[in-house]
Amino acid sequence: MLRAEFEGIFVDANAISPMRSQEISKQMDLAGVEYVDGGIIGGPAWQENSTFLYLSGLQSEQVAHCFERGPLVTRIIGQEIGRASAMKMCYAAKTKGMTALLCSIVATANELGVWEDLERHWSTEVSGTGKKALEDIQKVTTKAWRFSGEMEEIASTLDFARLPAVFHKSAAETYQRMAHFKDHEELPELEEVFRSLVRSS
Repeated sequence: MLRAEFEGIFVDANAISPMRSQEISKQMDLAGVEYVDGGIIGGPAWQENSTFLYLSGLQSEQVAHCFERGPLVTRIIGQEIGRASAMKMCYAAKTKGMTALLCSIVATANELGVWEDLERHWSTEVSGTGKKALEDIQKVTTKAWRFSGEMEEIASTLDFARLPAVFHKSAAETYQRMAHFKDHEELPELEEVFRSLVRSS
C-alpha cells in the first residue's frame, strides 16, 4: 500500500463498530497516517455540555485540544482503538434501539386496533407518554435512512461480544422500511408511517 500524502491525524467519528474502526486503523497505519477512534453522542454542538466526542488512540489528546474552546465536550477513554466506537455503539443500542422498538410497538397496536387503548393506558402511568411516542416516531423518519446502517453496526458489535444481535438486526429493518422518508420536506402523517412499517405481504 502506498503511503498517503496526508500528514495530519485522521479521526473517524462515524457510528461504526469497534472492529471496523480497528480495521480502518490498520489501513491508516499501512499508509503512514496517525489514526484516532471517535464516537459522538448528542446532537449538533450548539450548547455546552450537550454533545460529547469520545476519543481513543495514541493521539487523542492532540485531537481533544482542537475542540477545547468550543461547546463540544471531548472525553478520552484510553489508547486502544475501538473503545470510543464501542462507547458509541453501546449508547446508541439503547437510545435508537428503543426508538425502533417503539415504532414497531405502536404500528402493531395500530394494526390490531388497540392503539387508543394502549395510549390511554400509557398515559395513566406517565402523563403524555402516548403523545410523545407518536411525536418521536414522526421525528425519526427523517433519520431512519442512516439509523438502519447504524443498527447493523451495533448488531455486529453485540455479535462480536458474544451477545444476541437479532434485536438490532430487526431494528435495522424497521428503520429501512422508513428510509424513503429521507427527503420529505414535511414530517409524514402517522398513517403513512404505519403503512411503511407493516409488511405488505
